[in-house]
Amino acid sequence: MQKSARTLLAALAIATASGGALAQKFITDKAEVEKLLTGATFIGVYLRTESAYTLKFGTDGTLTDTTGAKARWWVDEQARYCREWLDGKLKGNTGCMNVELEDGQVALYSEGKKVVEGIVTGN
Repeated sequence: MQKSARTLLAALAIATASGGALAQKFITDKAEVEKLLTGATFIGVYLRTESAYTLKFGTDGTLTDTTGAKARWWVDEQARYCREWLDGKLKGNTGCMNVELEDGQVALYSEGKKVVEGIVTGN
């Protein structure tokens, strides 16, 4: 095997083992993310603290989390779920996350790291 082929295979193995971008299947269609989240409730686990986590996505662009904190949400042109917290401990925090949907499970990724996983109901 040529050196460049070995290098590529090694990089793929590392990316797959570490959950790198090559192993992820982000939704790339803005309308698909909007359809998935609009009016839905996300029930899952916040992986940094391994705690239960719920997000309620209003049809009017409002968002509420487990603690009752409120935000506004939207989907950007890269099909990422975005939110800006309006109150609570994260007030003023704005960010966008990639969305992955596989076998009914939803995962949200921030800067390539999976931060939340669970299911979406009620949409």
